[in-house]
Amino acid sequence: MTERRTMGLARSAAILSLASALSRILGFLRNTAISALFGQNRLTDMLNTSFVIPDTIYLILVGGGVSSAFIPVLSSYLAEQDEDAVWQTVSIAFNLVLAVVGLAVILGMIWTPNLVHLVAPGFTPDQVAYTAYLTRIVLVAILFHCLNGVLIGTEYAYQSFIGTAIGPLVYNAAIIVFGLALAGRYSIAAFAFATLIGAFLNFLVQVWGIWRLRPRFSLVLDLKNPGIRKIFKLMLPVTVGLSIAQLNLFFNQTFIASYLPRGSINALTISSRVVLVPILFASSIGITLLPALTRMYLEGDQAAFTRYLSGSLRAVLFISIPATVGLVVLGQPVIRVLFQHGNFTSADTMATTEALVFYSLGISAYGTYEILSRAFYAIKDTVTPLWIGLITLAAGTALNFTLGPAFGIRGLALAYSLAGFINVSLLFYYLQVKARARFEGRRMVQTAAKSLLAALVMGLLLVLISRHLALPAAWPRLVREGLELSLMITLGAGSYCLLAWLLRMEELVSFLNILGRRLQRSRPATGYKKE
Repeated sequence: MTERRTMGLARSAAILSLASALSRILGFLRNTAISALFGQNRLTDMLNTSFVIPDTIYLILVGGGVSSAFIPVLSSYLAEQDEDAVWQTVSIAFNLVLAVVGLAVILGMIWTPNLVHLVAPGFTPDQVAYTAYLTRIVLVAILFHCLNGVLIGTEYAYQSFIGTAIGPLVYNAAIIVFGLALAGRYSIAAFAFATLIGAFLNFLVQVWGIWRLRPRFSLVLDLKNPGIRKIFKLMLPVTVGLSIAQLNLFFNQTFIASYLPRGSINALTISSRVVLVPILFASSIGITLLPALTRMYLEGDQAAFTRYLSGSLRAVLFISIPATVGLVVLGQPVIRVLFQHGNFTSADTMATTEALVFYSLGISAYGTYEILSRAFYAIKDTVTPLWIGLITLAAGTALNFTLGPAFGIRGLALAYSLAGFINVSLLFYYLQVKARARFEGRRMVQTAAKSLLAALVMGLLLVLISRHLALPAAWPRLVREGLELSLMITLGAGSYCLLAWLLRMEELVSFLNILGRRLQRSRPATGYKKE
């Protein structure tokens, strides 16, 4: 039983990690296209700001509910082999999201100028007006994203990941294709329109993914349904918690940055997206881990719960620590290769690199958060993360308003990283209290220490190698710098793995097993049989 679960978790995490990596590559190509066409200035600041209000609607109304409540409730029904309850709950949730988010989108369109001024008070009236125009386009796209949230959550509960893996790829590819095709006519607004097209196509992919599960959809809106009531009860604290997290991000990347030099919002936004790459591994583990942890908790299998959680945390540390060192050392060439094209200048690269270095310091914290938060959701405790989020918001806001004006984008990035460590420290402590278990703290400290030692040696080797690695100057710049960066990343990963092997880190074996395991096509489960 445990072996089958372990292999299933590893395979699912590998599938989602690969799909997320490909989607992230397309996301970078999307950002590269925007940067090359428009540079890093107030125009790109306005495009990034246009996503703040729609993203907030998504996170508050759907984003938190999918992970914290929707998946655990559906997983519980599947554990009881009650598929009628599953599809009744899914139908009500879909209809409810369509109605509530549709109303929110309409109201958002009416109040958009006032909301934009509230979000970016440093913008001029003309900048507020154009940002409001872009925001209205993206608001329609958010309706499809919210509906996708319900469909994706259903697929996760059934542990069917084919639609969830393909959808983001289609979404990002559509933004690139349609954005470039429409840019000549609509300027930067082309990428807002392309976002709407991509969201709709992603929605169609998720409908196909759900169709494979043979859904029993019905036009019903019963707020007294037991499953819906459970979801509301579980997601309310998480919704407030996500509002807190979004507020912290809002102060960090938009509100204060709107008063900083032009391009600051864009520099913070794209550097934070680069930092998300190593975090996607933790996110993939957390998503696939949640249904398994929920079942283990319901079955009272405390040993398996602890073992799974501890192993996941060590895997995150094993990946995130060298990622931090790698981005600190290679941050500038990474930004240069990814974004320094067309109108994106070397000065823009330097500014973005500064933000990237300080954001990267928080990779371990935010990677660990992806696991710990879902552990709380698995034990159906959403209140504790809420009040911890309030403490984090207070600390993060103080750090943002202190370090931001004093040190600019470097201070804002550092404030965000520090807030992350405050958050996970409290989450880890209180999870042990709530779950009444010791999560192998000594082994995690050993993993962190060995990973840090290997990563520091790796970083030193990269610094020494970078001084002597130089391909022929006659080669095209992108080819030359791209190959140099690829060689550096390969050497860094190879040296880190070698050092981890010399230090006898068992996490290396686990990670290589996941990478080497043959990726099989995910098949939808028609039911869950309690083992």
